[in-house]
Amino acid sequence: MTHRTDADLIQRTLSGEEAAFAELIRRYERRVIVTIKGVIHDLQREELEDIAQEIFLLLFRSLPSFRGDAQFSTYLTRIALRHCWRVAKRRRKRFGTFTSLDIEDEKGGNRLRDRTPADGSADDDMLAEERREAVRRGLTFLSEEFRTVLVMRIVEELPVEQVAEILGVSTGTVKSRLYRAREKMREILRDTGLDFDPTFDE
Repeated sequence: MTHRTDADLIQRTLSGEEAAFAELIRRYERRVIVTIKGVIHDLQREELEDIAQEIFLLLFRSLPSFRGDAQFSTYLTRIALRHCWRVAKRRRKRFGTFTSLDIEDEKGGNRLRDRTPADGSADDDMLAEERREAVRRGLTFLSEEFRTVLVMRIVEELPVEQVAEILGVSTGTVKSRLYRAREKMREILRDTGLDFDPTFDE
């Protein structure tokens, strides 16, 4: 099957081809899910699916105004982030809770991981999981702007330039937030003995 470009799928969607929009959803569903989990804490599966559907509905409604000034993936991520921030704000008012980051990669591991021995022993596996849980708890105390850059840079593995474009800030601001987020996490986790050291190029 010929791989259709995003631009082709967008045009077909605007022409009324439902299958084209379904393909856009399949293509970007994982990115949207990752974004949601990065901003909003403790979602049930049904809530996660509902928010994802809301984001794609917002995308569908806004497609006629998409002019290609940015990459489509950037455009969609902006929509997803704005909606997630609104939802997170409502949830904080309702439940008075912090948000956190609890994201697994495609192999079931967490990309926000610590340095732990990897000899495969059961004790080491348990220790690694305890430390990852400490990281997840620590992230609940990060501000929204710090969590956001960590999600996009480390989990979605977007380049600094694209993160800056999505957030509407300079690359210097993104790098500063990444540095401050890492230092803040180290401060939060100091008593756990965990060195928060995610891998990314600033």
